[in-house]
Amino acid sequence: MTTLFEQMPASGPGVHVLVIGIGRYPHLIGGETAKLANKPLGLKQLSSPPLSAAKMLEWCLAPTLNPNAIGLQNSDCPLASVEALISSTTPVAFVTPTGTMGPEPATLERIDAAFALWLDRMQSNENNIGLFYFCGHGIMVADHYLLAEDFGKSKNRPWERAFDISNTIRAVEREVKGSVFFLIDACRMIALDVAVTLGANPMALKAVDLRKEVVRKSLSVIRAAGEGELAFALDNKVSRFTEALYTALAGHCGVKAAGAATWDVDGETLANAVRRLLENGNKSAKRRQVSSQEISGASVALTKSTVVPNVAVELDLSPEDKRKVAMISLTSAKGVKHPHDGAQGVFRIALPRGFYTVEAEAKSGEFVALKFEDQDLIPPIFDLTLSISS
Repeated sequence: MTTLFEQMPASGPGVHVLVIGIGRYPHLIGGETAKLANKPLGLKQLSSPPLSAAKMLEWCLAPTLNPNAIGLQNSDCPLASVEALISSTTPVAFVTPTGTMGPEPATLERIDAAFALWLDRMQSNENNIGLFYFCGHGIMVADHYLLAEDFGKSKNRPWERAFDISNTIRAVEREVKGSVFFLIDACRMIALDVAVTLGANPMALKAVDLRKEVVRKSLSVIRAAGEGELAFALDNKVSRFTEALYTALAGHCGVKAAGAATWDVDGETLANAVRRLLENGNKSAKRRQVSSQEISGASVALTKSTVVPNVAVELDLSPEDKRKVAMISLTSAKGVKHPHDGAQGVFRIALPRGFYTVEAEAKSGEFVALKFEDQDLIPPIFDLTLSISS
């Protein structure tokens, strides 16, 4: 495993991060042909996971390099450790407070060791917060299995180099008293070859002792896909799920904390933002992607920001031919006006959360002006199409 950051609090809780991104699979299609798995399940090499994992690590580490940067900041529970494993066909390196470092590949042995260290750290304080992020291949039978880099290495047990994340989560709930966030960017398509093979099911990273009670304070599981569904990414791009996740965490979600000067992002707030961002992206995507989410327990903030969250605004007119003859504007409650010439296309702008007046006026009297007061711009997006009467 590779420790990118470690600054354990002298006393009190901390945030402990484990990020895993796997794009290189030597035993799957497109890998090392001589070592191809007997049944690769139609799975190929991936270009997105190393980039997506890097995006998450960038967000986690940014404030350690620049205190004013947008990233993981929590005054009640500061960042304490960041572990990373990334399997990529090209070298990956990160600038950290102690220098430039390249994560080790994500073999099952290394994943097991990194998880054990992460779990030990999580158990050091009952108010710790854990962030577990995975991006790579996933398959589904009764439970959700995530594939390590060396998946398919064994000829007789081709599916053993994977782990059961469903039961790993159940185990963590019984071992950790703090709050845990699992962000899983992987497909959940049913793998029939695994389903009909006895003894093929991978093991959890931690056995579930059902005699133990669930003790975690809160659990947030946000998955890139629902059961039996796919997660998507363009070649050599950050995945759709992680892009939504990063956009939300990097200033496009948050709820004002009562009696405080911070905007807090707990599991429910983050899940809602990711879902809305994916839904907005589905409008232009060839294939629809729907996030699966499970939020339970107390409301605990993963990150806290002193900056008002932004809202990605999209304003349009219908019919479209009215755009070119219209001036569109948003005016804040403080009277700050943001104008846009419709001839330039859809009005897209990022604005701080708040109440605004939305207006559309004809340049030369081509239609009756529209005005909507007290429009509540709530993160992460505000999407409105104004209908112009003939």
